Amino acid sequence: MKKLLTYLTAGLALVTLAGCQPKAQDSAASVAAASESTSSYTAIIRAGRDAVSTKAYDQALGYFESALLTKNGDKKAQALVKQTKAVLEAQNALAKNSFNAAKAAATAVKNVTGGDSSLNSAADELLTTINQVQTTYKAAQADLQKAQTAYDQKDYAGALATLNQLVHQSNISDSYYATLYTGALKLQVSTVQAQQTASTTPSTNTSSSSSANSGGEYSVNKQDTELNGQPITAAQITQARKDLQSQGVDSAAWSDLDIMKAIKVAHADGRTKITPQDAGLK
Repeated sequence: MKKLLTYLTAGLALVTLAGCQPKAQDSAASVAAASESTSSYTAIIRAGRDAVSTKAYDQALGYFESALLTKNGDKKAQALVKQTKAVLEAQNALAKNSFNAAKAAATAVKNVTGGDSSLNSAADELLTTINQVQTTYKAAQADLQKAQTAYDQKDYAGALATLNQLVHQSNISDSYYATLYTGALKLQVSTVQAQQTASTTPSTNTSSSSSANSGGEYSVNKQDTELNGQPITAAQITQARKDLQSQGVDSAAWSDLDIMKAIKVAHADGRTKITPQDAGLK
């Protein structure tokens, strides 16, 4: 009888252990999965912050969104996503010269609860850049309008003086001012053309020529003959003339300086081939 009880007890113990083993294995697997998920989340967040440090905000956003998928509902990842999106929004608005929208987006970065200090610093830097670009943009815009007014009033010397100063500013060729820079170069070409036409009018030819020579109204500036700091070559000028001729325009009446300025206009507009409009031709 005792042996029978012993066998029964041992059997029950084995059944109990067998029933518990899968649960223990499931628990261990859950712990391992959770540990792996946490490790992956931490690595992704770290990679995102590294991207922020190099100002690769598009890449950083991808990392932070991946972290949020890894750890659904995580407040830190949510904050990082919001901040990074706001930084990108500020950059895009600035590129379009939408200064108020850019400032609002940059300020929003710092207002995110639980945000990251590195992105707050990026927002501060952006706000400084936005203010600087806005100041320069407004000044350049005013100069271009001043030159246009002088041109409309046939004050070509005054227009050229303003335009020469504008296009030779150290930062005017930055992408933020591309529209103004291109406009200034085109107006510069048109002004030189108009000045030359006026100076060859029979009744004013002598006086205009004398005035230009003595007053320096049509002097050649070294920067007018350079592209990206390198002299515009004779081969480039010849090719530009051929480009005009292929479009049915006789460029023989136009000086090399006119052509060089047209080359600069086309370059500012992202083109290698000039058009009649670049050279002030209709």
